[in-house]
Amino acid sequence: MNGLLEVVHTHRSALSRLGDTGADRAEIVSIAEAGCTIPDSGTRAYSAILHAAAMPDDDFSCFIAATAILLADRLQGGAGDDDLYWNYDAFKDHYKLADAPVRAALMNGFRQGQKQGCVRLPEAPPPEACLTRQRPDVLQLLAAEGNEILVETIQSDSSAATAGALWTAAAKRPLSLPAKAGFRYLYERSVSLAPDQPQDAALIPWA
Repeated sequence: MNGLLEVVHTHRSALSRLGDTGADRAEIVSIAEAGCTIPDSGTRAYSAILHAAAMPDDDFSCFIAATAILLADRLQGGAGDDDLYWNYDAFKDHYKLADAPVRAALMNGFRQGQKQGCVRLPEAPPPEACLTRQRPDVLQLLAAEGNEILVETIQSDSSAATAGALWTAAAKRPLSLPAKAGFRYLYERSVSLAPDQPQDAALIPWA
């Protein structure tokens, strides 16, 4: 979920191009600033977001930002009433054209939405599409740093609980780029990671 909000934040300049009127654009910016929960599916602003999320060739940044807003809304139980089946079916290859952290955030959003039952997909996103960095690349970074604990955790496909406990301990101190990449991988893999107290856990750096 945090990844989707980061996608919207990094594409905030595109929000000013969504909508036909100043009022529509202001409402869309307000939705984004309020955590991407859509308050009403009957507004012109919501229609503009849906439209942008279906037009990758018109403005790719708007397309990405709109898709992230729609996914975030579905995951949070907002008023958006589109299950995004058609979007994923039509544009799954377009999502893969985004920068790796953005692509991974979107694909994880679709995967989580399918698990929660708030997004309907023809098939689950491929696991590799949900990863910012692929496993061999992450292991190479960690091995070069000498981070044996994370290397072993990844190589042994440790459980979500084990990985979550490791993150809870590690998040209390500054982390190197390889360590951030390692925990990001553990979060994005299919079994993910699960801290014992998720509501109190620190957010894993997005990229």
